[in-house]
Amino acid sequence: MISWKPRVAWPRSTKTLLGMVGLLGILAVACSSSVPTGTAGISRQPNVDIRGEDGQVNRIAYVGPNGDLFTVDPDGEGLSRLTGGLQAGGGPPGRVSQGAVQAQPLRMNEYYTWPTWSADGTKLAVSRVVVKDGGTDVTLQVMDAGTGRSETVYENDGGGLVAEGAPHYIYWAPSGDELSFLAATADGLGLFVWDGTPGKQAGQINQGRPLYYQWSKDAGAMALHIGLEVVWARPPEGRGSRQSFQSSGNFRVPAISPNGERLAYVDLADGRMGLYIAPTNDLDQARKIIDVGSSSAFMWSPDGTQIAVADQSVPRNPLYDRLMLVPTDGGPFTTWSPGQSSNDVWAFFWAPAGDKLAWVSVNAEERELEWVVSSTNGSDAKRLFSFQPSAEVFIMLSFFDQYAHSHSPWSPDGKFLVIAGTKGDTARRSNGRTPTGDRIYVLDVEGTTEPRDLGAGVLAVWSWN
Repeated sequence: MISWKPRVAWPRSTKTLLGMVGLLGILAVACSSSVPTGTAGISRQPNVDIRGEDGQVNRIAYVGPNGDLFTVDPDGEGLSRLTGGLQAGGGPPGRVSQGAVQAQPLRMNEYYTWPTWSADGTKLAVSRVVVKDGGTDVTLQVMDAGTGRSETVYENDGGGLVAEGAPHYIYWAPSGDELSFLAATADGLGLFVWDGTPGKQAGQINQGRPLYYQWSKDAGAMALHIGLEVVWARPPEGRGSRQSFQSSGNFRVPAISPNGERLAYVDLADGRMGLYIAPTNDLDQARKIIDVGSSSAFMWSPDGTQIAVADQSVPRNPLYDRLMLVPTDGGPFTTWSPGQSSNDVWAFFWAPAGDKLAWVSVNAEERELEWVVSSTNGSDAKRLFSFQPSAEVFIMLSFFDQYAHSHSPWSPDGKFLVIAGTKGDTARRSNGRTPTGDRIYVLDVEGTTEPRDLGAGVLAVWSWN
């Protein structure tokens, strides 16, 4: 998937972690974060049954500034700390994780990042970095979302991380217990799948760079983009139906329709880039639905009737010139001009019901980002929040068409967004003084209430249910 090095000023705790890992030539530096943990002993047990009984409903998982993992209700109640030292009778306010009631030794060498919800809300997958005298251990943990009990399903073999600030890219199947992820191996970037069996390690099913992919909704197939090759594999691993072709299109993630019957991708033909749709049972029967710019990103609407497309006319421009809604039946498309200029779209995300689209606008004059939400008919666009993203959110927005499938900022009911960062100048002018450092904010997409500050944190993601 990822061969990128985002340019960003990293927070102190993230800088320290990356130095310890030695990612992409950044070598060892002293650890400045005190990161206690009370689950380290559990997470090293290879046969812990982490199958949760009750799914978490309408919960937010987030990473604190020191690398601990929490879940919380959208109103800030019911805080649960899943990692970190808990003293008997103490701990954070609200609902404390079960199974962690005794005093635990404080540790200063662990960091958890990129929590990712399973479809049923019972589990979280998360990257874990442990710095030791003899080196650094980077593992992928699957954790019970209620208790924090976890097991290791993959241990990095020394190949580094997939990108700055991202030990893995983690993506649960939309249904069932399968977990996919990308990890840097000694032989390159590998795609792995864990079948959900406690005590069983994940297995590699593909390799290549760059590598982007999407699960089908029924988890029975994957669309992959590996180098120049576009692949439709059903099932994703092992023997089965496999179609592939070469594409010269400048895009990242191929897009599967919600019913799994069509695949959208970009290709170059007759000197022009075009967005194509092909039936997944015969990729040779593709048809072009629209010309696109030199680079583009696209995602199907949840009902499968439209594709949101962002493209750019200036090669290698990090932003998109326009944002369009393109009907898949060949009807006329709608172009939005969401910002003060035509050069300001960075990322977009469909609401769960498909009735709204949220995007991140770039205000060059203010040197900040802004969340904007509109109904899909283009009316009532609301500017919700001006901010500077955390380092992790910077990564997520830079590769939003991949992260949209795994790390949704939308609440399950489509009424709120969750983001991490610091308030921008515009937000500060309208909301008064704000605490320093990255924080977790819940945004009302109707704009009728002020953003809710949930506390310090660098990355947050909403459960799917």
